[in-house]
Amino acid sequence: MITVKLSDSEKRMLNGESGLVPRLCMEWLVEMCQIAGTDTIIELDGTGDFHTPQTCMTLNYAFTLKDLQEFTATGAKFAIPTFANKSPFNEQSPIHGYKGCDMCSHWGDTIGRFDDDAFHELAMHEDFYKELRKMGMLQTHSCASYLTATYLPTIGQHCSWNESSAVPYCNAVLGARTNIDGSFATCYLGKAPYYDMHVTENRRATVLVKSERLIKSDTEWDVFGFAVGEECGLAVPCLTGTAKPTTTQFCKLNSAMNTGGAVRMYHIPGSTPEAPDISAAFHGLQPVRTVTIDETALRATYDKLNYRTTDKVDMVYLGCPHMNAVELMLLARKLEGKHVKVPLWIMTAPWLYQVARDQGYLATFEAAGAKLFDGTCPAAMGGVPDYVNTIALDSAKQSYYITGCYPDEERKLDVCYGTRDDCIDAALTGTWRGEWK
Repeated sequence: MITVKLSDSEKRMLNGESGLVPRLCMEWLVEMCQIAGTDTIIELDGTGDFHTPQTCMTLNYAFTLKDLQEFTATGAKFAIPTFANKSPFNEQSPIHGYKGCDMCSHWGDTIGRFDDDAFHELAMHEDFYKELRKMGMLQTHSCASYLTATYLPTIGQHCSWNESSAVPYCNAVLGARTNIDGSFATCYLGKAPYYDMHVTENRRATVLVKSERLIKSDTEWDVFGFAVGEECGLAVPCLTGTAKPTTTQFCKLNSAMNTGGAVRMYHIPGSTPEAPDISAAFHGLQPVRTVTIDETALRATYDKLNYRTTDKVDMVYLGCPHMNAVELMLLARKLEGKHVKVPLWIMTAPWLYQVARDQGYLATFEAAGAKLFDGTCPAAMGGVPDYVNTIALDSAKQSYYITGCYPDEERKLDVCYGTRDDCIDAALTGTWRGEWK
């Protein structure tokens, strides 16, 4: 077993001299180092992000609300700027009637089987959030909290993030450094195991990925990303044959690559900060292998994300990852003066809900019969309303995860996957007419 190098203060915490919570955090950190095969702990100088209200990623090191309350009573604070990733039914969400919600009266009709007070109370964990706020947590409650945080790490800073779209955003787009280890422990301690993406040589590309098609639309980035993830797994790819991605397209690429595979880091020469050119992406070395994503591969991926037995759509969902302000604006334009035939759910970050209201987007959505929610998603909520047998969406990630909420053959959910325009058309007509172009 690896002996982890600890400072005197870290040893005291591990021995319990600072109390229960610091001891559990240090025990978790030491075990993570041993699992990762490193004897070194790195001091974090960036930001943190973790799924709330979890107190630990593994039950062995979890602690109770009472433990947390006693801990915060000592004045304990997170060591680094810490943001909340999304959680089911967070306290900011308008679907619970908080923050002047207009949606709460529709909760039972909209959610169906989720209209359960006991479930709401369990999911919200407001008492936990109160204590986390005392420690300095900024409760962005979003899978794309990096888009609303207003404070981002810079190139080379060491962070501790979580979530599939967030980790590649930190590593590739920002040039900061993180593994998928964002947790209470890393954020409180300001420390993380030194391995994988924290180590410079591990960040170099090893696979050269060429695209036969110029990847430029949102859906192309999404499908391409999922195909790259399946092809590369844990490897770091260098992507060529693409246009320059927008913020929305970066998010789609990130979430798709880290869902189809486990791509935490990648390079796009001329677009990501550590790769001004192909040579820099590979640190001057040659690719271990070269892969071409051709039209056949893209079509096969698109078909894989579509699994339906009917063109009749029961519900449309948009907002995975959570919609940014520009996406909300563009969607409002497309829905203005129209009315949906089937339920359309739109999801954004809680900190953007008020923006949507102030900008008039919320009024447009409501006039169209659509519902704007925030802070969660159908997969995080554990499924969709009982009346939904076929859902239409524009997210490779949500397509992959949502059916995992129904592992039994008794409840099968069909998915229509395509462009945002395909989904809007389905919401207005109740019929799926999307196809790969």
